[in-house]
Amino acid sequence: MARVVILGLLWTICVSLAYGQKDAYSNIMEGMNDIPDRLDQTRLLRSQIMKSDYSKPAVRLFSMFSQLSPLYRDNLLASPLQDVLTILDSIPQYNVSEQCLNDTETYVEGLLGREMWSFRMLDAVGKPPSGLLNFDLNWYGSYDECTNITIPAFRGKYCSVNFPLAKNQQAANTGNMALGITPGLNIGVCVPDSCSGQDVTNLINTVFSITVDQLIPSNGSITLDAGVTMCQEYDLELDTKAIVVLVISCLFLTLLVVATMYDLIFIQWPKNKTSEYEELANGIAAFTHKIRGQEGEAQPLLGSPDVGVVAAPGMLSQALLAFSVYTNACKILNTQQGPGSITCLNGVRFLSMSWVLLGHTFAFGIGTADNLLTFLPDFIRSWSSQAILNALVSVDSFFTISGLLLSYLVLKEMKKKEGKLNWGMFYFHRFWRLTPPYMLLMMVYVPLFRYMFEGPKWLQNGFEQNFCSDTWWTNLLYVNNLVKSKQMCMGWSWYLANDMQFFVVSPLMLLPLFFAPTIGLIVCMVFLLAALITAGVISRVEEMPPTMLGGGGTAAGSAAYFNDYYITPYCRIGTYIVGIITGYILYKTECRCRINRYVNLIGWLLAAVVACSVVYGLHDPVNGHPLSVDVSALYNTTNRIAWGASICWVIFSCATGNGGYVNTLLSWKAFIPLSRLTYCGYLIHPIIMFGFYFSHQTPIHFTYFSLIMIYLGFLCLTFMSAFLLSLAFEAPFMGLEKVIFRRERSEKK
Repeated sequence: MARVVILGLLWTICVSLAYGQKDAYSNIMEGMNDIPDRLDQTRLLRSQIMKSDYSKPAVRLFSMFSQLSPLYRDNLLASPLQDVLTILDSIPQYNVSEQCLNDTETYVEGLLGREMWSFRMLDAVGKPPSGLLNFDLNWYGSYDECTNITIPAFRGKYCSVNFPLAKNQQAANTGNMALGITPGLNIGVCVPDSCSGQDVTNLINTVFSITVDQLIPSNGSITLDAGVTMCQEYDLELDTKAIVVLVISCLFLTLLVVATMYDLIFIQWPKNKTSEYEELANGIAAFTHKIRGQEGEAQPLLGSPDVGVVAAPGMLSQALLAFSVYTNACKILNTQQGPGSITCLNGVRFLSMSWVLLGHTFAFGIGTADNLLTFLPDFIRSWSSQAILNALVSVDSFFTISGLLLSYLVLKEMKKKEGKLNWGMFYFHRFWRLTPPYMLLMMVYVPLFRYMFEGPKWLQNGFEQNFCSDTWWTNLLYVNNLVKSKQMCMGWSWYLANDMQFFVVSPLMLLPLFFAPTIGLIVCMVFLLAALITAGVISRVEEMPPTMLGGGGTAAGSAAYFNDYYITPYCRIGTYIVGIITGYILYKTECRCRINRYVNLIGWLLAAVVACSVVYGLHDPVNGHPLSVDVSALYNTTNRIAWGASICWVIFSCATGNGGYVNTLLSWKAFIPLSRLTYCGYLIHPIIMFGFYFSHQTPIHFTYFSLIMIYLGFLCLTFMSAFLLSLAFEAPFMGLEKVIFRRERSEKK
């Protein structure tokens, strides 16, 4: 029974309690595997509690609260408090620091003296809320009330105490330890700031051993011993890493300011003057803005702005202007596109990024809900929820777009140059476009983020294991999805690794497609078949479910789903290959293809049916009708390819003039600057979500409306932050690349 009790306490499945070994993103994504099982186990536990007699541990647990309520209600009476003071005298043998013990005695004496500050400390402690039988087992208390307490002797410090409710740790560990937490009841307490987390644990266990354990005799299967206690410390001192990053950031900010001032004073301002100044401007430092990214270049994934600066008199001047905020903002916000651009891709990028945000809004925040047991079952049963629960395929949209653009643009460039291409620049260009904003954001986020916010569940020890000191190089080399993947830094960066790996092997398909199209298509089909077989075999052998939410498979398969299937390139390259083939077709047809209206209608209907089947097809399996292991393997083999093919039809139809109103919508000019920000938006959006959810001082009551409001806030804030990130870290390095290599080309001429 104790095992069932522990399983019922595992509703804290998200990063708001992830103090363990793995990074926040991986904790969340792996924790999603256990949602259906936790629902069933919690329903069972609640029914047992309602039907059981007092002899069962779970019933005794809830009865305990009613027995303790008079003690809690009368806590200001002298007798109980005098008893506590007596108990405190025996505590030093339990490894509680002397200062913590003295300050705790001061606190108890304050209660005896009816001092207001001591009442506030008591009031700040988490208390059993309404809905206890719905397993609202995160009792935050009042963080602000505690931290605002200051007396001459000490300040109030907020700590979160975990009560595993199991006699041995092995029983406690039957829960979702992938989240890096000890399952159980989590209560916020207010203690003197001289107490450490271990002091609080030892103090509570000592008091309980003398009072509560005698009040409620244990049969050995349940305990009220405190487990891990995490305290929010005051005034975290900046470590060396943080200081270095702050210095670098200040230097970078200074460079941006200087470059912008130079641009405004010596470039932009003279343009509005008389012909005398116009001559000076044209002769010394004239340059124009040009949005590139149509022919001859492989677009960065997610549609980052492919922009460049034009020639200016001096290389140093050009390099400085590459950091101008004014110039780069003009480039990002420009809505002009060159001839030959596939304009519908702007809308597809933006909508796909919005879908990623929608899925992560739900996944990252669900563990903070105080009504999880009542909200989640109804939510999963609704058909509308499937668009959120299956938002995982939104990433495959980007794989498809990336492969399509790569094939279309590179083949056009090879045709222009009669089959010749600088393959060294092919790889360098890609690495340079993606890496600077990625690495610079990591540099700022990893050491500094823990200083930015505070709250009951804020991770003051950092959000990444060991501050990525052992794994950062795997991100730099784009192998973090294969090497040390379980300790991955910035867990959501698995996507970047996959896309770069697909890019590295793409010439094996592009070269045959250009020189021998038939052989090239055969090579693509061999790659595609290999990816399908690999995904199917891995899913079948490891008995995986069709999705992270379950719907079939085994517990072991669910645990292996993320690391062995979801983030591996050999299981995810299929949609990229479908995109390459579609890009080749667009290249061969030169985006001109007349399709019979009836054939076009059938194509759109078929694409819509396939896409809806992928998004809504798992409604029944995740609601109590699981798929067999074989059918789950078939689904994991084909669903992403089917989704990629549907996206390819939309793009092909729109690019060839058969998209109608869909193409008009997706080609809306407002999507152009937004699509340029999707790369930086993908990089930064989990950090924004972590900041919101981890610093929240109360549980969130989830409703459909609250989810919508939170999502819209994330959507706006993500693109605003992406704009700033692009101005600071992305666009300048793109400009530098243009400056360096255009200068070299001009010198060769």
